[in-house]
Amino acid sequence: MHLVVLENQPSSQRGGQEISLFDVCGELAKRGHRITLLYLQPGNLLESYQQFCDRTIPINHYRINSKNPISSLLSFYQDMQKVNVQSDSLVYGNQYHDSFFGYLLARSHGVSYVSHLRLPPPPSLGWQWSLGIKGARRLIAVSHHTKQDWVAVGCRDRSIDVVHNGVDLEVFKPAGERSQLCSQWQLPPNSFIISYIGRLDKVKGLETLISAFSLLLKEKPALRLFIAGNPLLQKQAYRTELEALARTLAIESQVTFLGHVADPIALYQLSDLTVLPSTWAEPLGRTLLESMACGTPVVASRTGGIPEVLTGEFAQALFQPGEVADLAAKLRQFLAWRTAEPELGDRCRQHIAKNFSIQKTVDQIESSLLSTLN
Repeated sequence: MHLVVLENQPSSQRGGQEISLFDVCGELAKRGHRITLLYLQPGNLLESYQQFCDRTIPINHYRINSKNPISSLLSFYQDMQKVNVQSDSLVYGNQYHDSFFGYLLARSHGVSYVSHLRLPPPPSLGWQWSLGIKGARRLIAVSHHTKQDWVAVGCRDRSIDVVHNGVDLEVFKPAGERSQLCSQWQLPPNSFIISYIGRLDKVKGLETLISAFSLLLKEKPALRLFIAGNPLLQKQAYRTELEALARTLAIESQVTFLGHVADPIALYQLSDLTVLPSTWAEPLGRTLLESMACGTPVVASRTGGIPEVLTGEFAQALFQPGEVADLAAKLRQFLAWRTAEPELGDRCRQHIAKNFSIQKTVDQIESSLLSTLN
């Protein structure tokens, strides 16, 4: 099978969906499938893509600019000519944003277009995205919740496969001796570290986390909160707002903003608890998988696809989005887990190994792609 893969920017700094696509493409290449990557802007993953892709091709855009449609169409045509589409090819998009170009590229060459649904639908799809998504032969949603969001805007239920994201358990794994990590981070050995790792954005509920953390500090002064990530370029002031909130609550000395962390594994391993306090319909929450694979329990809001990750005993870690007191109560339940329930970390990793390994994810995506091709 030959996949023509559409990506915006192959960069690990953008978020989980870019990392997930890279993992999937790398595993498919190992299985003998050929990959051609199209991208709009270069990123820090591009060089790694080039190690297993047949070709990596920069193109201009995925949508027609309504202010200059003739120029856009000419650019579309020129970009499509760069791609060598073959009889065993599929066009595979990573998000609905590239669906219009993906659909036209596939149709012009007489092959099928498949799109991943890694985000909920926007309030209005517009004619280009609507044509692209509804023209896809197959859609792959990262959660049942995300699938139902897209069914609600007119996508056919039977055309959408659900494949949860997965992580590489050889990459995300527990640390050896945690006391050494505390020493490396210059932290007292009795520190209890709560971490957030992800994009800094209003929809991630970070105000709820900071406020809940301030309540716990009154009970356990050894707590520390690490917030890793950056806001999107157009929202740079948001970090300043969060820092101001920490000062207002008089907890700025216990809250550390780390910025972008290129390799978050050490932070997962250092942390006693990872929190995903989203207020929006989080499609799945890759950070949950990464943290639990490293043996670090998680607390997360009951929204979107998150309850599809935190099942069974782990459902007790869910809290109501935006509810400060509820989050504080959930965090409080885990403050003594290392001494009261030291095997919890192993159970977290076993849960990910059983349900969310990268091999299981790629098995299902490969099956969906091959069935579409055939």
